[in-house]
Amino acid sequence: MKTLDTLQEPLAIAMWDSSWLRRRYRGGGFEDWDKALCELVERGYNAVRLDVFPHLIAPSPAGEIVEVFKDVPNQYPQFYGLAMWGNPWTMYIRPRQALIEFMTKCREYGVKVGLATWFKPTDDRRNEQIEGVREFIRVWDQTLEFIDAHGLMDTVVYLDLLNEYPEGHCLKWFHKMLGTMTQPRATSGRLNAAQLAFVRDFLGESIDALRTKWPTLSIATSLTWKHLDEYFMQAEVPSLDFLNDMDFLDVHIWITQNSDFCAGTDYHTTIAQHGNPHTLFTVERSGGAYAGLSERVIPADYHYDEVYQKMLIRWREDKDLWTSWYARTLDTLAGLARRYDCHLGQTEAWGPVNWTDHPLLEWDIHREAAEIGVKLAAERGYLFDCSANFCHPHFLGFWEDPEWHRGIASVIRGATPWKLRGQKTLAGSHA
Repeated sequence: MKTLDTLQEPLAIAMWDSSWLRRRYRGGGFEDWDKALCELVERGYNAVRLDVFPHLIAPSPAGEIVEVFKDVPNQYPQFYGLAMWGNPWTMYIRPRQALIEFMTKCREYGVKVGLATWFKPTDDRRNEQIEGVREFIRVWDQTLEFIDAHGLMDTVVYLDLLNEYPEGHCLKWFHKMLGTMTQPRATSGRLNAAQLAFVRDFLGESIDALRTKWPTLSIATSLTWKHLDEYFMQAEVPSLDFLNDMDFLDVHIWITQNSDFCAGTDYHTTIAQHGNPHTLFTVERSGGAYAGLSERVIPADYHYDEVYQKMLIRWREDKDLWTSWYARTLDTLAGLARRYDCHLGQTEAWGPVNWTDHPLLEWDIHREAAEIGVKLAAERGYLFDCSANFCHPHFLGFWEDPEWHRGIASVIRGATPWKLRGQKTLAGSHA
């Protein structure tokens, strides 16, 4: 049996990405790991998905073990001072020491760990030094060996090879290779036949190699609904055979992937670009001088309140429509899970994908979307699920209200995963 097959109950999982390490400073939300984990458990969650930085944990291509890295926020959406996730400031991190300490604490609090990576850059650009599928396999294998050597593999529930495959990560070699295969242009979808073959072969080779060494570990890669639909289901030749290699489906669904919901709200040009250095300010010329000035600087968040109100009205006036969209999308994923015999799960979901605590913004849509989404997912047999991709201590507006979180977590943990229907239910679950 593999790790996901042995779970005693479904996982209410929080995507703590790289924030668990990169926000470990005063006011960062993760400065006190005991406090963060205690509050997580208080809210009913029993698992976290972490970026474990395999390219930093493993030795460099030259065989050098590095303990300390200078971490520079230089990749969307980790803009300097305005990060949604991860670090907003330049800082030093100790990934190897931190991973063992944090996973040990997870065990103490009864929190399971999903291993993942975004392959985030550090000042030495290690993410650009890992080239080729064999090097990619090596860093993951040596990271697993590192965890195993410290006796912590019993906390691990799965391995997510690359965040939101094939696009949402910083493995530069992978993107460079895709860029060499752009001709002939795809007539439908986003990838041509050569790119689809590369994406399929890279994933298959990686999973096969790691599965040979770690046969009981559930292995797959996370996706988004947009990637799955546009890259594979709408391809010149629909190409879903790579799902045969996967032990689970973690497909991220957000309401802002629905173009009808976003139409006319200006979400994508405003809130979704929060902190983007190219759009931080505009300059407004005035007719007369005030305090000696003939212009004023308008920050990019100036219209957040107007945009949010448009989104809230759109959400509430047509909530039945959005509920139907969630249900249809989840039905498609449930069908794929059965077809390819995969566990179903989700670690990022439901409300708008990019958001932040801000004086002009609230969390109503995210909470209401989670209430709808987790119920629909539970009915379709999800083994693990989340409340949002903002279930972090530093998103104070979403993190508050432990009772609300416990209600969401109870729905997730009370589901009967589809692969066990008709069998004995998981301990702590109900049909």
